[in-house]
Amino acid sequence: MVISLLIISVIIKTKKDGRIGNQFFIILTIFWTAVFITAIRPEILDEIVIYTGLYNKAQFLLILSIGIILYLLAIQMVKNKNTSYSLHSIVREIAISNFKRGVRAFMPNKIDLIIVIAAKNESKTIGGVIKKIQSLNMSHSYKILVVNDGSTDDTELIALGHGALVVNHSYNLGIGGATKTGYVAARIFRPEIVVTIDADGQHDPKYIPEIISKIKNHGADMVYASRFSTTSNYKTTKVRSIGNKFYTWLINKIAGISITDVTSGYRGIKSDRLDDIFFTAETNFAIELAIRAGRKGLKITEIPVTTFGRDAGRSQFHRIERFFVYNINAIIQILNAFLRSPTYIKISDSISVNSH
Repeated sequence: MVISLLIISVIIKTKKDGRIGNQFFIILTIFWTAVFITAIRPEILDEIVIYTGLYNKAQFLLILSIGIILYLLAIQMVKNKNTSYSLHSIVREIAISNFKRGVRAFMPNKIDLIIVIAAKNESKTIGGVIKKIQSLNMSHSYKILVVNDGSTDDTELIALGHGALVVNHSYNLGIGGATKTGYVAARIFRPEIVVTIDADGQHDPKYIPEIISKIKNHGADMVYASRFSTTSNYKTTKVRSIGNKFYTWLINKIAGISITDVTSGYRGIKSDRLDDIFFTAETNFAIELAIRAGRKGLKITEIPVTTFGRDAGRSQFHRIERFFVYNINAIIQILNAFLRSPTYIKISDSISVNSH
């Protein structure tokens, strides 16, 4: 009993000296207070065991210890996540700042479209994707914006050589982080529409004009290029097909929308609705984006598309563990869409470059 009081007093002094965090202070205080109470009244453990339906004191203490360990692990995970968000924000802010300085001299007075391509180590395919976009001869004014997400190959040089603008991440943030940077950078140009398309060559750019038409002429706020519509012939593995259909069905129910391909990375959105769909995720983000779009009342439609096989590289699901991680991330995305606001990055911060 005396030892318990002594330890509690040491804990309080340590807290006053600022040498212990709030969570750890609370845990230690509760634990040693419980030890002190038990020393005064030992039969209290018996009462707890009877009340909880456990077999003995050892079982109760084991469960209590496991609970404390899980709580400490959860705290550490949150701290690591916050540290990751801080790192990602710094990388993004540096990338956007450098990009602003590079494009300030040739800002257009008006631009209709920004085409965002997130790329990591896509030197074998990025040039071909850019050339296909340029071959469309669109009547709309546009810029191709490549987000070079920490590539270690010649992705940046090839993109620049083909006339694209490039935002460089000094550190790989993931597909969500790269797309987020693309949206932020696109807002610098104040376009009417932002389209995202993959860098691996699977998406056919020929559908971009149709996406633009749906937004400009048919009042859509967001347009998905669907691989799973009734008129599309997209083929994938059975597992991925089932997973995509399940999450599409689930998100349609949750968000009150009606699309057939929620995870498609080929989509267009009105620039003035970007704030409504901005997401917290830095890796997989499509589910969170779709839920936010539905909850904000965006008018969402889709077009059927035919896609190609990968020209090079491998899908993120080539390793089995990535499949399980994706499903865990999907649950996190759903929770984020309802419980979190992406306050650690502000799109409006990027809109400070004056048009010339």
